[in-house]
Amino acid sequence: MFLKALEMQGFKSFPDKTVLEFNKGVTAVVGPNGSGKSNISDAVRWVLGEQSTKNLRGSKMEDVIFDGTDIRKAKGFAEVTLRLDNKDRTLQNDNDEVSVTRRYFRSGESEYLINGESSRLRDINELFMDTGLGRDGYSIVGQGRIADMVSSKTGDRREMLEEAAGISHFRYRRADATKRLKQAEENLVRLRDILTELETRVGPLKTQSEKAQKFIVLAEERKDLEIGIWLNTIDRTNDRLREQDHKISTSEVNYKQAEDELVAIEEKIDSAAQEIKNINIKIEEIRAQSSVSDEQISALETQLKVEENSILHNNETIERLKKDKSDENETEQHLDERIRDAEQAIEQAKEQVTALENEMSELTAREESFKSDNATFSDMAQKLSAETSALSVELADCRVLSETANSSIEEIKNRISVIDSTLGGRQEVYLKYKKSHEQAQESLKKCEDEINSINNSIDGYTLRLESRGKKASDCESLLFEKERELHKTEDRIRILSDLEKSMEGYSGAIKAVIREQQRGALRGIHGPLSQLITVKDKYSTAIETALGAAVQNIVTETESDAKRAINFLKTSHSGRATFLPISAIKGRALTEKGLDDEFGYVNMASELVETDSKYREIIKSLLGRTVVCDDLDCAVAIAKKYTYRFKIVTLDGQVINAGGSMTGGSRTQNAGILSRGNEIEKLTKGLEAMKNEMASLQSDFKQLSEDKAAALADLEGAQGDLLRKNEEKIRLQGDLKLAKEQLDTVSGGVGELAEEKQTLQKRIDTITENAANAVVRVKELNELIAKNESELEKLTGDRENIVAMREELSEKASQLSLKIMSLNKDIETNTDTLVHLNARKQGHTGKAEVLDSEIARINEKNEQLSQNIENLSLNIEELKKGSSASRQEIDALIESRDGYEKQQSDLRLLERSKTVEREQLGNELARLEEKKVAMRKEYDELSAKLYDEYQLTRREAAALDIKIDDYQQAGKRLSELKAQIKALGSVNVSAIDEYKEVSERYEFMSKQIADVEKSKNELNKLIYDLTGKMAAKFRESFNKINAHFGETFSELFGGGKAELRLENELDLLECDIEIKVQPPGKNVKNIDLLSGGEKAISAIALLFAILKVTPAPFCIFDEVEAALDDVNVSRYASYVRRMTKNTQFILISHRRGTMEEADVLYGVTMQEKGVSKLLELKTAEMAKKLGLA
Repeated sequence: MFLKALEMQGFKSFPDKTVLEFNKGVTAVVGPNGSGKSNISDAVRWVLGEQSTKNLRGSKMEDVIFDGTDIRKAKGFAEVTLRLDNKDRTLQNDNDEVSVTRRYFRSGESEYLINGESSRLRDINELFMDTGLGRDGYSIVGQGRIADMVSSKTGDRREMLEEAAGISHFRYRRADATKRLKQAEENLVRLRDILTELETRVGPLKTQSEKAQKFIVLAEERKDLEIGIWLNTIDRTNDRLREQDHKISTSEVNYKQAEDELVAIEEKIDSAAQEIKNINIKIEEIRAQSSVSDEQISALETQLKVEENSILHNNETIERLKKDKSDENETEQHLDERIRDAEQAIEQAKEQVTALENEMSELTAREESFKSDNATFSDMAQKLSAETSALSVELADCRVLSETANSSIEEIKNRISVIDSTLGGRQEVYLKYKKSHEQAQESLKKCEDEINSINNSIDGYTLRLESRGKKASDCESLLFEKERELHKTEDRIRILSDLEKSMEGYSGAIKAVIREQQRGALRGIHGPLSQLITVKDKYSTAIETALGAAVQNIVTETESDAKRAINFLKTSHSGRATFLPISAIKGRALTEKGLDDEFGYVNMASELVETDSKYREIIKSLLGRTVVCDDLDCAVAIAKKYTYRFKIVTLDGQVINAGGSMTGGSRTQNAGILSRGNEIEKLTKGLEAMKNEMASLQSDFKQLSEDKAAALADLEGAQGDLLRKNEEKIRLQGDLKLAKEQLDTVSGGVGELAEEKQTLQKRIDTITENAANAVVRVKELNELIAKNESELEKLTGDRENIVAMREELSEKASQLSLKIMSLNKDIETNTDTLVHLNARKQGHTGKAEVLDSEIARINEKNEQLSQNIENLSLNIEELKKGSSASRQEIDALIESRDGYEKQQSDLRLLERSKTVEREQLGNELARLEEKKVAMRKEYDELSAKLYDEYQLTRREAAALDIKIDDYQQAGKRLSELKAQIKALGSVNVSAIDEYKEVSERYEFMSKQIADVEKSKNELNKLIYDLTGKMAAKFRESFNKINAHFGETFSELFGGGKAELRLENELDLLECDIEIKVQPPGKNVKNIDLLSGGEKAISAIALLFAILKVTPAPFCIFDEVEAALDDVNVSRYASYVRRMTKNTQFILISHRRGTMEEADVLYGVTMQEKGVSKLLELKTAEMAKKLGLA
């Protein structure tokens, strides 16, 4: 077997789940001080069942749980698991791998698991017993504890050697046998005491038994007579009861009839109230409808005003359009005059152009004639002449264009001035209408924004109303549920109080005594025990069960008070009762040790009862020797441990009696008497809390209702604002439409004039550009003509003639061309003007038609508006008629409601008279019932007396068929029998059974004593045999360990000697074991005189000696070589390596020599403050890779 892995989570400085894998050989755990190395060995020690917090380096078990850091939260539990290879079946478990887990919670709960199954600490101890890993094992050596193995204290040393010898199991069995032997001896003493007591009781009980048998004969005769007489009385009472039942039945019929009439009247009242309610609802509905009609009337009247206002605006528009039409007519007459003038000017100009063109043709002909006359000129001269002529014509055209440009521009500018003047008159009107249109648009947009805002507000108010309505509804529902719960609780308290007052559940005798005490006939009565004590709810069942019938016992001040009560019960034949005199009863307390530490123990029953100090002795007497525990399993465990010496009761009412008998099952007949008072108190407190909660809910509901009403008011106000804004929107839409129509009418004429002005501006730009180009061309043409004339002069030699002729021709041609061009320009200008004037005339003609059409359309719209106004007036009239009809209907409904209210008032009067009649019948019925109750009481008391005295019901008594001929003589004989019974004095009827029981018990106890003595002898023999086996096995192991100790010591010290010595050879198993060591060159008398290193080497030698004899599966050494020098560390490490054949070693160390021998290194770091982390380094594998091994 070897350790495969260690898993930790939440243990000390390992908050996260950490797993250490182990192989055979040597594993070293290294790290700086405080990094958490030693917590690994603590984890193994803890999971193996360590219970000492001191050995775990803590003050309480909770210290093993990770307690958190500045940045990490504390864990709620610690868990450690060991996984062991068990293929060699070293452990008594059939699995190849065994896992052992221990888990501890901050709440104090702890659990052990073996292979995932819940186990006990005892199972863990037994699993590892005699393996060296047990509770007293030697496989784990804690930090700084190595020297303790050779210290002067020998107790731990003996336990370690016994574990190595494999006798722990025997010692465990011997300790168990010794414990059982001690119990047997205690039982024997107790049994002998009981037997002695029984011997003193047998004689007196025999005498009492004979006397009781005589009493039974007399009592039997008395019983027959009493039963016969009581049955006769019961029968007569029963007949009277039947007569009374008949009277009560008649009275109940009358009462029922009166009640039915009352119910019918109430139904009629409710019906009238419902009719009134329905009428009120209908009135409200009609009023709501009327309100809607009024709102519609208001809306229609608003619309009517808007339509009338629209007609006014339309009339104003018609007047304006007519004015515009008049203005247009005047302008058209002016245009006609200008068109006529332009047409005349064009005709005149055309005639002049025709004449000038004819003249120009003549000049051209003359020039051609001149040219033909000069045929002597060469072809070049002809060409130059023709070219010069053409240039001259072009020059004349350019001059004309340049000279006429200014006049054209001036004329156009004059027209622009006219247009500006016309626009100036209309611009003011246009801007006015445009501003009106923009203002109308802005007002409409503002109104629409306000409508949107109001709609948003309405949505918000609606949501708020729904939310507050839902809250109010939920609160109302909760209030209704709480009210129902309150009434239910009050009913429950009333029922329980009635039961408490009537002492329901108590016997007849108890009731009789309490009634007499309340009447003042009995003094010194404190009351039933159940009414004098208080018990918490969770313990009430246990205390009721523990008390049993004693819960009804009556507490009295003195014995005399109890005697008086008993005499009363005897004389009144009211039954039997038990009395508890305060002055006489003294309690006894249970003095068992260790009960508080038992699992499942709650407390002594007497300590769970709250009562007045004067009743404390009575409580101790009844409950002082009764223990309360959690459940039956705990009760059985405690009872067995304390050999059934006292009574144990569980919280659910199961009982283990002293002696071992067990009682359990359902609740007894007294169950509930004690808890009833607790329930009343609990319900009363709950009732107060419920009332406070209801008051709070009512306040909340009132506030929520007010909030709901406020939200409704806000919503209705917003809806009213919306209605007004919609009306305003309709009016503003009419204004906007009118302004748009006015603006469109004016903007049409202004647009045409602006377009004409723009066209004229473009013509000025074109003429200006053409004139500038013409000036440049004139200069170019003059230069070309001068050049041609110079060349022509050279050719002809007659320059002056040529020039004179050409100038004359040119001058004439220029003048003619200039006139023709001027006339053409005039024609062109007049033509443009004519086109423009015709266009304007046509536009004005169309505008007049548009204005006529607009006037006609507005008149048609006015007619439609007039029709709408007429329709609206009719609708308003109809709605007003409907509203008037609604008011008439409301008046009729009010009149009907007044009738129902009068009917309701009359029914109320009738209801009062019937109520008085019913109360009278009820009183009569109550009187008859009281009389019946008295008869029934007499009947019940006789029946109860019959049952209390003889445990017989009436039917069972009648079945006895007792014959009495003369009831008078029977009464006399009954008196004689009572006298004879009285003469017998005090009689113990139970003495017969007691005598039989005591004699049988005496024989039983005698046999028990014999059995216990036999068991005692067997246990003594078992102890003797176990001791012999332990001694033999211990001696054999001790001698081997001692021999190996000396050898190992010499090897580690390089000489010297060491041995183990038994102080008493005859007492192998109990004597102290001394260690004698002598290092080389020293003579040490006391091992405490050795240095720390020498003590450590001596302890290591002893540890290795034990491992040689009984190898442990694995060992964990925590810095055992800390006190050694480097040389001894190397020796220690090499010795560990030699021991790895049979044992797996896990070494926690700081020393280099130890680390060098390790196959695997685990480094423990604390990079995060308070949290340990692991690093693994397989040194053996690394050494192979590096060629170092």
